[in-house]
Amino acid sequence: MSRSTAILVGIASLLLLTWITVATRHDAIENDLAERVGQALAAHAISGLEIAPDGRDVRLSGELPRRFAPDYVAGIAADVWGVRSVDADAVVRRASMLDANDPLNARFDTRRIVRLGGDLSNPMDAGSCQRTMARLASVSAIRFESGGASPMIESYPVLNDLAAVAFQCPATRLVIGGHTDGSGDREFNLRLSQARAEAVERFFYLAGIDPRRMQIIAYGDSQPIASNATPEGRAANRRITFDVLPIQ
Repeated sequence: MSRSTAILVGIASLLLLTWITVATRHDAIENDLAERVGQALAAHAISGLEIAPDGRDVRLSGELPRRFAPDYVAGIAADVWGVRSVDADAVVRRASMLDANDPLNARFDTRRIVRLGGDLSNPMDAGSCQRTMARLASVSAIRFESGGASPMIESYPVLNDLAAVAFQCPATRLVIGGHTDGSGDREFNLRLSQARAEAVERFFYLAGIDPRRMQIIAYGDSQPIASNATPEGRAANRRITFDVLPIQ
């Protein structure tokens, strides 16, 4: 190899090494930026969006709960250090599942319901199932469309988790209780609690739970666990309860 050829090979190798170093560093910076934007959104209870950085520019896409606006989310991302611009044109608000003509007629997005099946190698007993379902329900409340029985899309993850636990307890009965706050007409509250409990039963059925294992009880506003005088208390009273009982 001649001296000039060796010099050219050396320069090419150096340029290749420099390009690899820059590209690797560029990817690391973008990954860090995406992680910090995700953390900022999570701090505002916003999750599930796709974050695609391109240098210091960030593109967001996906579905948002209806209580958030795309511009609001873009503002949160733009406040993250290092972000130059944010494109949120591909962010959309989730459509309402409420049946405007019949609010107590629950509707479902079956694409989001996880279908359960298969044999269980280690089924859970009633006590373990009860504790697990109670913990899940307390950490993430099941939310419904206002004035209706359709579960909000945001509650599908916890409903899927609850159904998965119920599936692991085949030798049990599941009593699903519907509760409302004390606002409005008592008779309507009773019907609303019935419709919401039935909606959870229907969700579980679509997930693969045997309907013969499930029972519905409508409590209306008869069993408050907090004061109905405050928004926080009313929110706590609007709930679904689960009683897991062994099959005799």
